[in-house]
Amino acid sequence: MQAMKVIFVLGLALAAVSASLVGAPRPLEGDDLKVAEQQLSTALSKLATGDGPSYEVVNLISVTSQVVAGTLRTFKVELSDGADKKQCTVKIWSQPWLEEKGTGTNIKVQCEGDEAELDRTW
Repeated sequence: MQAMKVIFVLGLALAAVSASLVGAPRPLEGDDLKVAEQQLSTALSKLATGDGPSYEVVNLISVTSQVVAGTLRTFKVELSDGADKKQCTVKIWSQPWLEEKGTGTNIKVQCEGDEAELDRTW
């Protein structure tokens, strides 16, 4: 009976380790990565048309996606503002059902060496 309990507990532990957590960030690749790259490009272009900086992607390091009342994509990226290149984290939180209200997309940009985080919603 004791052996059955040990086997059961080990089985649960193995299942927990091997399963990905629902809602946890997951790295993107393939077509999902291409869609995310397009979203980043579109968001940076829209940011530049307002009062935000004009950034260009120099190097895409990594992208993760997480389901959190919409989709949160986190980009580790090297950006250029024309003069300087910076390592940045860009977070784009998309909530399509809020687009009619003009609050469906939020972008946050935090670059190394910058004290303030850029935060815009449209």
